[in-house]
Amino acid sequence: MKKGRGLHIGLSCVLLAGLLAACSAPAEKPKETATAGSGTPASTPPSSTPPAATQTEKKAEAQTITLAMEAEPISLDPQNVTDGNSISVQSTMYEGLLTFTDKMEPVPLLATEYKFNDNATELTFTLREGVTFHDGSPFNADVVKANLDFVLDEKNGLARRNFFSFIKEVVVKDPTHVTIVATSPNSTMLSYLAHPAASMKSLEVIKKKQADPNFNLDRTPVGTGPYKFSEWKDNQYVKVVPFDNYWNKDLKAKAESIVYKPVTEASTRINMLKAGETDIVTKLPTLNAKEIASDSKFNVFTGPSLNVYYVGINMREKKYQDKKVRQAMNYAINKDDLIAGVLDGYGKVADSPIAPNTYGYAQQKVYEYNPDLAKKLLSEAGVKDGFEATLWTRNSSEFIAIAENVAMQLGKVGIKAKVQAFESGTLFDMLDNNKGTDLWIGRWSPGTGEVDYGIRPNFHTKSFGPANNNSGFYSNAQVDKLLDDAISTANKDESLKKYAEVQKIIVEDAPWVFLHVPENVVAKSSNVSNVMVLPSDTVIVDNAEKK
Repeated sequence: MKKGRGLHIGLSCVLLAGLLAACSAPAEKPKETATAGSGTPASTPPSSTPPAATQTEKKAEAQTITLAMEAEPISLDPQNVTDGNSISVQSTMYEGLLTFTDKMEPVPLLATEYKFNDNATELTFTLREGVTFHDGSPFNADVVKANLDFVLDEKNGLARRNFFSFIKEVVVKDPTHVTIVATSPNSTMLSYLAHPAASMKSLEVIKKKQADPNFNLDRTPVGTGPYKFSEWKDNQYVKVVPFDNYWNKDLKAKAESIVYKPVTEASTRINMLKAGETDIVTKLPTLNAKEIASDSKFNVFTGPSLNVYYVGINMREKKYQDKKVRQAMNYAINKDDLIAGVLDGYGKVADSPIAPNTYGYAQQKVYEYNPDLAKKLLSEAGVKDGFEATLWTRNSSEFIAIAENVAMQLGKVGIKAKVQAFESGTLFDMLDNNKGTDLWIGRWSPGTGEVDYGIRPNFHTKSFGPANNNSGFYSNAQVDKLLDDAISTANKDESLKKYAEVQKIIVEDAPWVFLHVPENVVAKSSNVSNVMVLPSDTVIVDNAEKK
């Protein structure tokens, strides 16, 4: 992901001790329950299995669940997408060796056990038996190797190739045992393999692509999930239907179908919910959250996300090279006012380059609002009268509102920032290629949900754009060494200590103006149950039911 496009699906509250020891799987896939945060709770799954007659009756009454999302998926190949909308649609059809609980902890799914070797260079999985893909082909160790070898093959040009660059080799031990060998000690491997990009697709479709380069994997999803692909009508919907031979009999599909509709305008999504034209709305505007929550026909979920909003700073620009200038900019912004005015209170002040729900987060001292101190620091840096700046942002209403608020507050200490809004793809290209980069509003969420991927792409010297997200050209040899040492150690405590030190250095260096961590806000009809909302704001509906 580039420039805070936001990797959706994260991981928080993971214990690295579990990464470096054997782990036994639960007997079945974790049941998806509604994660409500501070919002109205949704129904939770029944604690016991209903009688067979009741199950038959429910199956006969199964209804379609419609989900309105902000954009159409880019692809239905999990190894070829980096956007959250695609991942949400894929979630009902695909499964990986691991999955996330509603607490964002990785647990076995198509695997039953996993074990690291002593120096965290190898991760061995025991695979679940009796699993078949939607095309009837079997799941086994050869499938795992084929999937990972395929995404790593440069000639296939898949979007997630670099994501798996830590893999040196995939070794099949026997049909139910496979070992992932890393290029170097890597204590975060489990997090990457729990990501949806590591979902398994049928070996048969991989073979078809290898035999025919024109075979379209993006439009031919074949996974092992409870739902299988039915139809994709461009700019209208993607439809999935139950897979009758799903391996987990306790979590078979409960809806007649699930329909994902791309609806760009948030107001239109809200009107559709009110009119009963959709059952679930993602990215509910905070302005509408309280109104929707007050209606008993709906549930609204709110809770901390993994996103961090920030002002990126081009460190190659002479005016930003004095740390006092960057610190002054942090003191100049009243983040509480920004959260109240732009987010309607649905957020908290960022005190680190990663959000509190990210594994490895270490709390840092907040840059409290202090315009007098900001002016003093600017004066000490030799720019008492301030300077002019250009602040780029995406052309969505939320990003523009944030940019205008930031520019207004910077203006009060003499930094005259001109806001320029661009289509997101254009903005990312400009940042990637440093086409006049000065300041920009960014958003970042680590796809693995852990600290290394939260920090390394944005702050390691080797992450300069366009290869990665460090478009501000921040470079600190101590940060580089700490990051490299932290990922290479199998000692959990040592690793976390180094990552905490990295966060302290970065906050002190202030290569960003740290703004806020927004809350996820998602709404659904109250007659839909068993919905899970992840901190990444991805909505999981593979066990959802509508009555």
